[in-house]
Order: sequence, then C-alpha cells, then structure tokens
Amino acid sequence: MNEERRPSPPRISVITATYQRAGTLPRLYESLVAQTMQDFEWVIVDDGSTDDSAELIGGWQAEASFQIDYSRQENQGKHAAINRTVERARGELCAMIDSDDWYPPEALERMLAAWESIPATHRDSFADVEALRVDPDGEMVCDVYPEDVFDSNAFELIALHGVYGDKIGMYRRDVLAEFPFPEEMGWHVTPALVWNRIAARYSTRYVNEVWAFTDYREGGLTDRETELRLRFPDSQLAYWREYAAMPKPMKPRSRLRAHANCVRYSLLEGTSLRRQVAESPSASWTLLALPAGLLLYLRDRRWLRRNRELVEAWSP
Repeated sequence: MNEERRPSPPRISVITATYQRAGTLPRLYESLVAQTMQDFEWVIVDDGSTDDSAELIGGWQAEASFQIDYSRQENQGKHAAINRTVERARGELCAMIDSDDWYPPEALERMLAAWESIPATHRDSFADVEALRVDPDGEMVCDVYPEDVFDSNAFELIALHGVYGDKIGMYRRDVLAEFPFPEEMGWHVTPALVWNRIAARYSTRYVNEVWAFTDYREGGLTDRETELRLRFPDSQLAYWREYAAMPKPMKPRSRLRAHANCVRYSLLEGTSLRRQVAESPSASWTLLALPAGLLLYLRDRRWLRRNRELVEAWSP
C-alpha cells in the first residue's frame, strides 16, 4: 500500500525485527490481516536475512490493506533492528512482536482498549500495556499477574511479586525512543536491561488476557539463551548492576540474587573481587552474595569448557 492511500499516521505501529524467518513470517502476516482493528502499520527491519523474506514481504506490500514499511540492514543483532523499527514507526503506540510469534484476531483492539482504560490524566506516567503469551497448544509460557488488571512495572513484577516469563505488549513510541537498546555492547543485548530502565521512570498496566501465540524455535535466541548470556556478558552485568542499585523496595532474596549475578558476570569480564566490592552498590550485599556468585561463575566456566567448539564456531 503506498503512502498516498494513507497519508495520516496510524494509531499503532506493529514493529518486528526479523532474521531468517521466511518460514514463520507468513503466520504473523495472516494474523495481522485478520485483526479486528485495522488502524495500524507494520514496520519490519530485516537484520540481514539471506532467505526469501524480502520477496515475501514485497508481495504483501502490494496487496495489504495496511501500510508495510520494510527495510534491511547488515546483521547487527536483534536489539539494533528494534531500534531501527522505532525510528521508522509513525504510530503513537508500538506493538512489538517477534517474527516467529502471531496475534489472535482481537489482539490490537484489546491492546488499545487496555491503554485507553488508563485515565487520560495518568497516561504520561505509563510506558506500556502488557498481557500474556501462550504456546501453539494454548498453554501459558509465562506467569499470570496477581490481579486481572494490575498496575506495576517490570522491576517490581519480578523483585516484589515473583512474576516471570515472556509477556507481550504495546509501548508508547516516545518512551521506546527515550530508552533505545545500547548498541555498543555487542551483537546481543538482554531486553531486560531496557525494560528495567523504563521501569525506573514509568509504570505498566498488566492485564490477564492472551495477546499472542509464541512458538519457540530451535536455534532461536531463546533456545540459545545460555550461549548468548556467556558470549555477551556486558549487558547482563549492566542489567544486574542497575537492578541491584534500583532505589525501589525488593525482597531480600531478589537483592541477594542481583548481587550474586553482579559477582558472576563481573568475574566473566575479568573484574577482581576486590574491585567488585569497591564498585558495588552495596559492599555488604556483595560480600553476602559472594558464595552464590562464585558458584554461578564456576558453573558458567564449566559450560564454556564443555561447549568450547560451539563458542569458537559462533555465528548469528
């Protein structure tokens, strides 16, 4: 669809970073075609695919009733591609979805309803709305929220309420632009680093509704989580340091876990224990967490030794 057919910005930009997903993108596309709310565009940034993704998307651009903005970059990592989608998006709100996930028909309509359920006078203090994901068989892949409508943030959700797992959401575009993924940390950056930074300033409305289906693929980023954490520890260390220093209440167990992971990833980066204690947000908590942190570090070293060939032959 060309720009002349829809000159004004849509309400929602669906943003997708993709890499080698010609096999799964059609499922996502069909779910967008089926949406009950059609005031959206689809912004796709291809992180250097060599499959048929470009040809597929080109065909959809010619037939879709909604705008499809497609661009391609050399392979720089998913986080860099997400930054580019935000830069290209025109909507006030960005619904972020991976290229191997897909929406039920009412997902965008329900996202907008959840956002508009926040009083207009309070929306400046909210970054996003989030809900639940299920696998293709309808089984939950994440914890449900303590209440059906629950206002909190990504930090408190874990630190205070112990709610874990991948969620799905829609964000204010200006907030995503305010907190881009850091691109200087290497090919992989944990999304938790950005969500934690957003949580320091903004709230999130969580709802116990299913807004997406998730099909974790063999060889995908989730499947390679351990490998990526250990190959690219910079963002993990930054996340846990900022988590440990967050000026918000947290359970003692969460605080101990944060400092143990600071020890763990600092050692992986080659930082001495003495320097860690000196630079820690809390020297006493760091000392208390040393045994757990050392055990985690030793476990990581064993994994790296066992998988030396995999690490040495690494490719995106």
